[in-house]
Amino acid sequence: MLLSYKIKLIIPLSDNNLIWSPKHSSANRSIRGRLKCSLTSSSSVSNPSLSSGEVSIEKIRNRLFNEKVGISPSAYDTAWVAMVPDGGSGSRPCFPQCLDWIIENQKPDGSWGLQYTGHPSLVKDSLACTLACLLALRKWDVAHQLVQNGLDFIGSNCWAANDKDQYSPIGFEIVFPQMISCGYELGLTLPLDSNLVDSMLRKRDSLIMRNGNLGYVAEGLGESCNWTKLLTTQQRSNGSLFNSPATTAAALIHCRDEKCFEYLHSVLKIYDRWVPTIYPMDIYTRLCIVDTLERLGIDRHFRYELDSILDQTHRLWQQREDEIFEDVNCRAMAFRLLRMKGYEVSSDDLAAFVDQEHFFGSVSSQFTGVTTILELYRASQLRMHKEEPVLEEIHSWTGTFLRQQLLNQTILDKRLQKQVEGDLKNFRGTSNPIENKRRIELYDVNHFQILKTAYRCPTIYNEDMREFLRKDFSIRQAQYQKELQLLESDPQLSDARICYTKTLVLVTRMDDYFDHYSSMDEASDFLELMRNWRKQPSAAYRSHDIEILFTAIYNTVNEWAEIASAQQGRCVKSLLIEQWLEWLTCSMKEKEASSDNKVTTVDEYLSFAWPTVGCKICTYMAVHFLGIKLPQEMLTSAECVSLCKHVSMVARIQNDIRTFAREEEEGKLNSVSLQAAECGGGNAVEEGIAKLRERIEYDRRKVVQLIVETKENKVPKEYKNLIWRTGEAGYYMYSDLDGFTSQQNVIKDMNAFIHDPLNLP
Repeated sequence: MLLSYKIKLIIPLSDNNLIWSPKHSSANRSIRGRLKCSLTSSSSVSNPSLSSGEVSIEKIRNRLFNEKVGISPSAYDTAWVAMVPDGGSGSRPCFPQCLDWIIENQKPDGSWGLQYTGHPSLVKDSLACTLACLLALRKWDVAHQLVQNGLDFIGSNCWAANDKDQYSPIGFEIVFPQMISCGYELGLTLPLDSNLVDSMLRKRDSLIMRNGNLGYVAEGLGESCNWTKLLTTQQRSNGSLFNSPATTAAALIHCRDEKCFEYLHSVLKIYDRWVPTIYPMDIYTRLCIVDTLERLGIDRHFRYELDSILDQTHRLWQQREDEIFEDVNCRAMAFRLLRMKGYEVSSDDLAAFVDQEHFFGSVSSQFTGVTTILELYRASQLRMHKEEPVLEEIHSWTGTFLRQQLLNQTILDKRLQKQVEGDLKNFRGTSNPIENKRRIELYDVNHFQILKTAYRCPTIYNEDMREFLRKDFSIRQAQYQKELQLLESDPQLSDARICYTKTLVLVTRMDDYFDHYSSMDEASDFLELMRNWRKQPSAAYRSHDIEILFTAIYNTVNEWAEIASAQQGRCVKSLLIEQWLEWLTCSMKEKEASSDNKVTTVDEYLSFAWPTVGCKICTYMAVHFLGIKLPQEMLTSAECVSLCKHVSMVARIQNDIRTFAREEEEGKLNSVSLQAAECGGGNAVEEGIAKLRERIEYDRRKVVQLIVETKENKVPKEYKNLIWRTGEAGYYMYSDLDGFTSQQNVIKDMNAFIHDPLNLP
């Protein structure tokens, strides 16, 4: 039983470093697979260059990092700003440029809203934007024909107001009925059925009675809102209410406040004649850039810039920057990205979100959607200390909430639904290059999010980026195809990859031999051969199988020991032999335990079962070829051994859980059967599995802790990346089924990744 478990092979050497470092070895490449699949001829492998063609790395770099954050105009918010009267007679708009923008930006169908022609699920959003713009035009008695066009649009599309399949802007049920009432007061003849209007007004009143936390959509409360109190309790240091131009404008309409005015003036200094639906959002957008580039697998091109973003974010975190701590999404994402990269951040800073009922009753309504809950769930996965109850509790309720959303099929955005499914399924569990391809195929240049209105962030989602992703993936895929061919035929492959591959092949074969094809005496003889470490005449071997396997290990270790010694400047042969001897000794103990049933506790079993999963031996063999000089004591240090052990424990126990039924039939030792025996009772197996999952959680937490901690840690970042990717590969294979029965799915995924072109929207 081991990591690869019959799969040919998943090699976790990735282009994308988990722990960033100024130096990155060329040997640290993406996951390779040696699969039983048809191969293209080497002549068919192309190697295009990212420096040529329409979209270069530099162009993307400039767009991402050297330009101001791009966000689409909000017709809804711009309309509210346009309705603010001047400070004198009040007979003129305070911000006439916003009124001009409205006049110039009506769409051909008479609506206003996101420039996303014909999106079937944004009609409700267009209704809200259009009615807000009509109120502004009517208030200042201008553009009568545009008003009529807008009324015609509302009349033709009022069906969407109560359509559950429409994306609903936050607070629509509060704000839209209020705007209808305002429209009637201004003399607008709205083409709406009276029964529909009455129904919406009753629902609005009911929502207001049941919810006392409606500050974010206070423009929908009108005169009933205590604006002075809201400004006293909720106004931010930048003068805004909730960083919302619409709410801030509504406050300015009802009570003159200099800070509100200065905020809106500052926004218009940047965007000239319109406002976005949220401002500022620079920090959040920069964090989204980091997260998105990692998920798309192109972060390796921009490591300096991404590192700078996180350095700056950490400084702002320490300063308790409002833009981070007043935004649940931003705070959760910052915590996750900073902790994952080794910055010191405390989970206590998420303590306000531990209780689900309190969360939904206290946070602004803009933070109660699936996107925010998913971000909190992701943050909660980075538990690294034994006592982190904040993350434990957040993980519990957010996971339950997200599963319920999937069960109820309430996530209208299918891309978001797939993200939720993926995050619930695995703890960073899918092999990264495979996940990169899936993320690229979900990339949509027209991607939008919904707050009070739909908005886009063209800084991240644009045609240039899509073309860059397509080209970059083509280059990577061509390289993977080429290296797969070389792995089959050419010894001049990257030393780290081929050493890892050969080791995993041998470990797989030895595991099969010990499990199924050797007697106890034959296994004992093999172990003795390893201890003596010398070839013998063919006649001296107990069997031909033993001769073949021992010779393969002997030659492989000697070959790679010579290469490694040259690269490291010292002899490493004894260390490599020790690793094989440890693996075989533990495999022998596992075989003996299965035959004589003397092992009685889970702890005793796991003490020799974790090395047999293959993680330690494969990474210890390959680490010598990562382009770094290893201190002699590194691989024997307590930190390195502990890291290997915890990664291996996760894979070992997961595999045991998935293979329990089959191995019980075969009479093989398994941690589930031992844990069930310790639990006893009628539900012993279920209780045993539950306890083992607690062990998995403990080991996961220790892995995160050892990966991200950098102080007084002897383990280099390059090895941390390798061991993390190895753990990901194991989790990927064992997340649903055991490695043996899931091999067809893995092969399918890897074949698609290496050979299938991108399926871009």
